[in-house]
Amino acid sequence: MPVNLPGAWPITDDVGSMRDRIDAFASGAGLTGARLHDLVFAVNEAVVNVLEHGDGLGTVRIWLEDGQIVVEVTDLAGRLTPAHLNPARPSLDGRRGFGLWLMSEVCDQLTIEQGDGGSRVEMRMNVDDDSIKPRDGARQRLGVAVTRQAAGPLVTVSGDLDVTTSPQLHAVVNDLLTSGNTHIAADLSEVSFCDSSGLRVLLVSTVAARELGGLMVLAGVTEPLDRLFRLTGSLTVLAVRDNAEEALNLLSEHRAGS
Repeated sequence: MPVNLPGAWPITDDVGSMRDRIDAFASGAGLTGARLHDLVFAVNEAVVNVLEHGDGLGTVRIWLEDGQIVVEVTDLAGRLTPAHLNPARPSLDGRRGFGLWLMSEVCDQLTIEQGDGGSRVEMRMNVDDDSIKPRDGARQRLGVAVTRQAAGPLVTVSGDLDVTTSPQLHAVVNDLLTSGNTHIAADLSEVSFCDSSGLRVLLVSTVAARELGGLMVLAGVTEPLDRLFRLTGSLTVLAVRDNAEEALNLLSEHRAGS
């Protein structure tokens, strides 16, 4: 039987607070490192799916059971079915999201049930250690600052890049592109969390810059972000450098060769 069950939380559009609740309970139960990050990521995707496709009506429950952290996300609309689980990785053309596929990739076990009470997603993660440090609790959700450099604008991003905040970054990059700034460096070294919505903005922005004859280069990619990029095959599209200086140098080289 489940132990340490803290109860059920209603799903709201404050996905950041939900991530903090999951992080606090799971880390307190002994989940650390990459598994902690992956569980927070997976629950975020499940909650976003309820908000976008399930009329926003549902609950989240979490407990510790037989050495595993178990999270249950229910969707009263019941539109999600087991048939939506697809083992094939989505393409990078943007026509289908990565959320559900990524959930199945990062969790030790993922099941979907559909019945009269709606849809139920259950995620299980073994308690284990790894190299990625856990989140530091509640923090600034997103900060975006633009500084002008000779090679092009440097966009410094900090905080959580998720379904709520990613439109902010998209708007900043889109404004730069439409005003003729087609060579952009984005420093992501202070990004604490990125979900599939944030990934989509990075991909769309990169493609938009190239279509205008420019280039968008990502710098300071953290280990969780790098893993997300590699899982999804996004490094075939994204240009990545270790730090802002290298990204700006690549912009200068691209300008010179244009």
